[in-house]
Amino acid sequence: MNNIKIHLLAWLKFNASLMLLIGCLYLTKFITTYFQITFPSALLAMLVMFILLITGIVKESWLAPACQPILKYMALFFIPAGVGLVEHLSIFATHWSLLLLILLLLPLIGLILISFIASPRGKQC
Repeated sequence: MNNIKIHLLAWLKFNASLMLLIGCLYLTKFITTYFQITFPSALLAMLVMFILLITGIVKESWLAPACQPILKYMALFFIPAGVGLVEHLSIFATHWSLLLLILLLLPLIGLILISFIASPRGKQC
């Protein structure tokens, strides 16, 4: 009898936290549809959930029962992106030199710009 009670309580906590996540997503879907916003509702839902967590309206422990299994298998969510890259291998093979140049040049330019911007401030301190 006690085992059933524990499993029932765990099931209720899981469903409540999942409903909280899904409710946040559907709320933002409603907002984006009603106001005809082109911003992705999933990203807006994450922003709303972040604000709810920061303000303390939603406690982290309330979301844990549904989030822990999702985080455990998070690597599976990156498989579609990897498959998408494999589908466009011909583009990578054709323009590999340009892509390599961009991947090396842009971070280098960013580092140089940041060093020029930050260097006068560093001398003042």
